[in-house]
Amino acid sequence: MTAFLPLVHIPVLAAALAMLPAAEAPAPPAPVAAPLHVDLVDYPTPQANWAAFRDLRHRLEDAFDDVCPDTFCEGEFTDYAPMKLRCSVERASGRVNACGWAFAASEVEVDPVSGALLHRQPTWLCRFPLGARTSVGALLASLDGPQPLFQSLPGTRKTLFDALAECLR
Repeated sequence: MTAFLPLVHIPVLAAALAMLPAAEAPAPPAPVAAPLHVDLVDYPTPQANWAAFRDLRHRLEDAFDDVCPDTFCEGEFTDYAPMKLRCSVERASGRVNACGWAFAASEVEVDPVSGALLHRQPTWLCRFPLGARTSVGALLASLDGPQPLFQSLPGTRKTLFDALAECLR
């Protein structure tokens, strides 16, 4: 059964609603502050260094694949894979804050008793040794040659190969 309010109560209800405080308009959203740091790919504008960074990443991956069998890949794990390569850049100055290259490895064996697969899959984030005031241009230029793993990084005498040797132990 549907209940109806008598018409007499509608004016009383309207008067009661009129005495309630008026709803305030929602405050406008606070302005979003520009990020202090951006990915190197997006410095100074979105996607500005995409082609250069993609080329660098491919050359570093090829160089790693060339040296891996005789160096890093002779250790505890036999299957190393380079993953993401990222650098953060201070937006206002164009200085490189940090660069890191992620790696994963795996080792999978068959347990002879149970037949179970035994596995270990570690990961690393290997950081680039960089001088304190390294600019995006200086970093890209330092790795622009034919052997990017073996070229000195700006502000240091170390190479990316040196950093990987320490990191992937």
